[in-house]
Amino acid sequence: MTDTRFHLADAIIPEVFANYVLNQSMKTNRLVKSGILTNDPSLGSQLLAPGDFIHMPYINDIMEGPDAQTWTDTQDIAVNGLTTGEQRAFKFRQAQAFGYTDISQQVSGAPAQSTISNRFSAYWNNQDQKLLFATLKGVFANSDIATAKKYEDSGVFSARGFLATIAKLGDLQDNTFNKIVVHSSTYAEMKAQQLIETVQPANAVTPISVYNGMQIVQDDDPNLINDDGSVTSYVFANGAVGYSVANPQNAVEIEREARKEGGRTNVINRRVVTTHVLGTSVSKTFAPAGQTVTMAELAKGDTWASIVDPRHIQVVAYKAKLDKEFAPVVPTVKPATPQVGQGDKGK
Repeated sequence: MTDTRFHLADAIIPEVFANYVLNQSMKTNRLVKSGILTNDPSLGSQLLAPGDFIHMPYINDIMEGPDAQTWTDTQDIAVNGLTTGEQRAFKFRQAQAFGYTDISQQVSGAPAQSTISNRFSAYWNNQDQKLLFATLKGVFANSDIATAKKYEDSGVFSARGFLATIAKLGDLQDNTFNKIVVHSSTYAEMKAQQLIETVQPANAVTPISVYNGMQIVQDDDPNLINDDGSVTSYVFANGAVGYSVANPQNAVEIEREARKEGGRTNVINRRVVTTHVLGTSVSKTFAPAGQTVTMAELAKGDTWASIVDPRHIQVVAYKAKLDKEFAPVVPTVKPATPQVGQGDKGK
């Protein structure tokens, strides 16, 4: 397990006292901030109940029942029954802790305590985005779902390919989708093809970019880039993804260890969260390897199943190559190298 505690060796010991500037992550997490993930109380009400899954029962509409019977006085009218089923969603149990030593605070002056307290919510925001992408990857790795809801372009990214993707929703295509999530390189390609319109919504501070009336959300998350260099864009209907998070008992704890490492303070967070593409279900044959499902398990196609009319899955995926001028580049992020503190000089 990686040691995330803050020690004196991890800090810069300033020769001239100056304020620390927080090196914030450049990740924007726009996929989460765009409103694609919104709280679903029907999921949240089950998060802290016993068990590993959220159960969402449904009853099938009689509209898809058998044809009407001929009405005569020579035979009885047959009575049809109703059918039911359920979608299952994961309860994803997560925990994280960050800590700092008294010596690191006294000698370095680094604002470790305020950094942890002020940025924990942003940390969980980032985890929510990872959770959503892992779920999308797994759902669209399922062959049944991919056949119904994913379009793989044999050529380069184009308006025609985007429309072919949107057509995966059939006769609901013109009044269902409202957000498109694309990588910034895809956004540049769309601009070059003059596919983007800028509009100023009423009471909005800044204009938004739209395509065919749908808001475009840019995000440079590497999950939008495939191993072969192509990109995947997702188109969402409002309410296509259910999300909820709950705080269990002892969700936040401050742990004081007076003797450990000369005195250490740890901030611990725990939560239970779910992110679920509505219309899909956890496969009946799936069982997590450990006590709770992992990100890696979420991203596998056999974790998921399509159990209702695929039109109820109101997310579609468009995979295509970009022109070489707009080919995406995945930045290499190097871990920060700890600075040598005064007490470490000469070692």
